[in-house]
Amino acid sequence: METKQDNELALIGLLMKKPYLLDHCQLLANFENPFYNPSLNAIFVNIQTLFNTAGKVDLRSLAKLGLDSGIDVKFYSTIILNSGFDVEIHKYVKSVYDSHIKQQLSTLALSLVNCPQDDLNDAADYLNRVRGVLEDIEKRNNVTSGVTIDEAVQEVSEKAEALQMGKTGNYLKTGVFSIDRLIVGLETKKMSVIGARPSIGKTAFGLTVMSNMTLQKISCGLISVEMSEAECVERIAQVQSGVSIYDFGHNLPEDDQKKFYSSLTDISNCKYTQITRTTNRKIGNIRSIIRKMKNTDKNLKIVFIDYIQKLQGDDPRQDMKTQVASISGILTDIATDMDLHICVMAQLNRDGDEAPRLKHLKESGRIEEDAHYCFLIHRDLTVQHNGEYDMEAFVGIAKNRGGKTGDVQIRYDAKTTKFYDEVTEGCF
Repeated sequence: METKQDNELALIGLLMKKPYLLDHCQLLANFENPFYNPSLNAIFVNIQTLFNTAGKVDLRSLAKLGLDSGIDVKFYSTIILNSGFDVEIHKYVKSVYDSHIKQQLSTLALSLVNCPQDDLNDAADYLNRVRGVLEDIEKRNNVTSGVTIDEAVQEVSEKAEALQMGKTGNYLKTGVFSIDRLIVGLETKKMSVIGARPSIGKTAFGLTVMSNMTLQKISCGLISVEMSEAECVERIAQVQSGVSIYDFGHNLPEDDQKKFYSSLTDISNCKYTQITRTTNRKIGNIRSIIRKMKNTDKNLKIVFIDYIQKLQGDDPRQDMKTQVASISGILTDIATDMDLHICVMAQLNRDGDEAPRLKHLKESGRIEEDAHYCFLIHRDLTVQHNGEYDMEAFVGIAKNRGGKTGDVQIRYDAKTTKFYDEVTEGCF
């Protein structure tokens, strides 16, 4: 049978190997000395220190910090041997958390049991002690952004002044001029949704925007639960080069070949792109991937996720609608906590060929509620294009919290899966 000491060792060992999982330990980080073993408390703090300053944790540096706390180097070997598994991290955290809270309450209860024999303190002292302990526990259970009203006022004031002066550098431009003209751009600490029915182009639109942003030297991340890294790179290379990989089988001119290969080289050398394909669709793992991306590139501004209905909540026993609602809320928290913009692709209900509306968001209206921006992509598949790949497309900006909404007509190149407008084309 596992003991609390087993779970403590399992958690610390896991964090030593995968420190980016610290994001799952926010509750423990709020408490002083949450572990039963004093040495583990010191190691927990040292892991946080190293990861926050260097973005990684190596055993040599960890052991060096531990010398000040008198931790034997051999103890780290014991921890590693008992290291746990990342899929069970929530169980380890809960075990440590429960043990710490119970210990606090047990100490409080002991003082109350002895209070009848205490002639030095009156009943009011004990009541205040109880209130103090419970309020401290409650306070440390809360995870907030920590921004004061004055700081919030200052942030809004600076935003207004920048817009008044025509400075929009803090906004992330989609690279599609007609859209940026309407919404100005995307903001960090916000979430946006790109919605479309199957085969209409939600992924293509997301990759187009990502490609445009990397060409503007905006650091982007992409998490896909559908396409492999190679498939994502292929699509981005097509967007940037204007050449379809399938043209290579049809006597593609040498100049076009050079354009495609040049785009591959640019993607390989680009320091503004991170792409991760994962088969672990749990939101906890998605959070960990985003945290790792942010630690790899401190300038990371936006993460695209393809797509939200394919993700899993922390409790897979819940129905899909409940899971998606929970996932949506967690993603907005991640955007705020990590100072990022989170852009999720979402599937719309298949019903009908008319232009989609917010009510068509599949599984949950919560996505709409949490999102700051909602982009709904539409192409009329009933129109015959006579073999032409270039066709009309529409982006409905159905939600722009505090800003303009409306429909924008753009173009879609089915050959390269690129969305663009005439003004945008040739700008990058």
